[in-house]
Amino acid sequence: MRKLVISILFFYATIFYGQEIIIEGFVYNEANKETLSYATISVSNNNIGTLTNNKGEFKIIIPKVMENDSLTVSYIGYKTKRIAVSKVKNPLIIYLRENETILNEVVVSSLTADSIIEKALENIPKNYNLEPYISNGFYRVTSQKDKSYIHLSEAVFDIYQSKTSKPYQQFKLEKMRAIKDERASRGIDLGLNPNGIYEFDIVHNIESIDLLNKKGLKLHNFKLVGTELVNGNPAYKISFDQKETKESGYKGYMLLDKKTFAFLYFNFGLSPKGMTFHKYGSGAERTLMKVLGIRITMQKNDFQIYYTKVGNHFYLNNVGNDAILTFKSERQHYNFKTDTRVDYLVTKIETDNAQPFVDNETLADRKLVERQHSIYDVNFWKDYTIILPTTDFNAIAEQLEANNKANDYKNEIQNALNKMPKDKVARIDSILSFYNKRKIFNGNALIAYEGKVILEKSYNNDFTQNNKNSQFRIGSTSKTFTAMLILQLVNENKLQFSDTIGKFLPNYPHKKITIDQLLSHQSGIPNFFNNKEYTTKILSNTYTIEEVVNLFCSDVLDFEPGSKFEYSNSNFTLLSLIVEQITKANFGEVLQQRIFTPLDMKDTYFGTKQNDNIVTGYLYDEIEPKYDFGNVGGAGGIVSTTQDLYKWSKALENGELISQQILETLFIPRAKYLDWDADYGYGWMIDNYMFSESKKHKIIYHPGTDLGFYSMFLKQPDGGITVILLNNTGEFPRFEMTELILNEVQ
Repeated sequence: MRKLVISILFFYATIFYGQEIIIEGFVYNEANKETLSYATISVSNNNIGTLTNNKGEFKIIIPKVMENDSLTVSYIGYKTKRIAVSKVKNPLIIYLRENETILNEVVVSSLTADSIIEKALENIPKNYNLEPYISNGFYRVTSQKDKSYIHLSEAVFDIYQSKTSKPYQQFKLEKMRAIKDERASRGIDLGLNPNGIYEFDIVHNIESIDLLNKKGLKLHNFKLVGTELVNGNPAYKISFDQKETKESGYKGYMLLDKKTFAFLYFNFGLSPKGMTFHKYGSGAERTLMKVLGIRITMQKNDFQIYYTKVGNHFYLNNVGNDAILTFKSERQHYNFKTDTRVDYLVTKIETDNAQPFVDNETLADRKLVERQHSIYDVNFWKDYTIILPTTDFNAIAEQLEANNKANDYKNEIQNALNKMPKDKVARIDSILSFYNKRKIFNGNALIAYEGKVILEKSYNNDFTQNNKNSQFRIGSTSKTFTAMLILQLVNENKLQFSDTIGKFLPNYPHKKITIDQLLSHQSGIPNFFNNKEYTTKILSNTYTIEEVVNLFCSDVLDFEPGSKFEYSNSNFTLLSLIVEQITKANFGEVLQQRIFTPLDMKDTYFGTKQNDNIVTGYLYDEIEPKYDFGNVGGAGGIVSTTQDLYKWSKALENGELISQQILETLFIPRAKYLDWDADYGYGWMIDNYMFSESKKHKIIYHPGTDLGFYSMFLKQPDGGITVILLNNTGEFPRFEMTELILNEVQ
């Protein structure tokens, strides 16, 4: 520990808002005028607290009932300072002085590093609360590429934890916001999931990291090197590094309380000795990356993990994590490095009458927090204690949004349209040609107005030569066909929307889920594409629909059925199996008999077939990985053309397959689909805000995605309008393009 005397200046702005006291300030080092980063500020026996950021700033919100408590300032190796909240003045200068009496003392004891760690592991039940409790937490994740931000996210949440009874860990998200530069990140997900957040608490998740578990204890050499002060109390300092072996381990040190043998602090990262042997991700994740042609390597992964005492037990207080990752893909032609910082702060501990969260409040352990609904607001954290940002989140978010905006192109084409004649067909063709010339849209388009096709054309580039007969995988647009089959069976009294899965699949584990909940994505069944191991297998093998359901659609539910909306392909794969059970026929055959043949959709079929007309899919100008897309069943296994999809569109208007009155059942809003500013019916999305014309007209649609294939199928029934866009070169701005087209056909 460095020999210095630190002074801390708190420039308090103390404001009373109703029942809360908000204290803001700055922390400085008196000796060299540098800021003091990550000093702990807490009240009420550390039950509520925060940290200074790396600029020495902090903000803490204290309940008004605690105005007679003390504000505590602590830093490892220094005497703790306490100030009465009621006596806080502006400005307030506080000096924290280093206790020089025992720092770096030579320890003469019969204890060794190994025996101290053994004792600390034995004492975990005494030192840490194993009974149920709830911690209020906050985290911030920032990622930079070439010193420019490409991702920011912040979240406040509650974690329920118990070692004595199930559930052992639950995550309830209260509020979050996130944004990333889609082009710079190349579509790679950045952020955290609940499992990753749990594992920061190394003491409560010993087996999750190879340091204190059986493997980790054998892999590392531990050495007792001295004593330091933590909150005024002496603590053993034990350094460690991995042994000379062809494995990846860690290097760093830990501090353990001398009296209780409690783990207080960890500071460690990947050891240089094992860096060349480090493997990023789980085995399933690495296999999936291999299938997709992506390689991720980690150059740095440093942790600072601090525990503090609340009452009679120690709890996780804060975590810092610095990681450098390299992402490489020869197929997609990228090779870039990101520098990521995670700050995680526990702002409050609640031990009284802690109860598990109800299912519809919790987030599944594998789901990224960043994939939830998010917003940007200057006053976003006004009512929360957080680690103050050192950069302007909103300013960076605005920049990233500007980077993402296909709106730039949209504005450009709108300006060009202002100078063009009022010919609908020519103007729509100009829109599609504009995106095609910029190599953004490469595929087929069909536009109908007042019930008649006004444009049908292929837009090609150097490596796509599509024509009007070209067949495209339509991805999730397939769900509209699956919903029609279910509606037909309901009309024939062969099932009801209120029927349960168990009626048709008696061996399925979640028998009480209803057909209604499957059709409207309210079942709670996890999406198999959210599981990397499942995705790898689905992309690498051929299965029957029944096998897919048994292997990949039968996990523990994410929430109580009917309690919330969560889009999941598993729902429609299950529906296609139920169709097979009722009809005693293959799902593809049922589609053919009930929809494709009656509508003369000669170029439409289900599943993988040898066919000269199906086009090749491309991802980032490279041929996409091949897989049997029939594996996903009614969730996305259909191939079609613009002409056949227009026949489908006409059938939805004239009642060829089912009466119009019954058909409308599909388009009744059943749940809010916030991510898309829409409602979800049965296999259809009903727009609210995505398209401006929704203010005047009902617009129903369903996009589709299947590796390199992206599609848009949209109808505005009252204008006889149909928009069909099929692209086979990856993602394209389908919503912006559709919006422009809709504006032209009103």
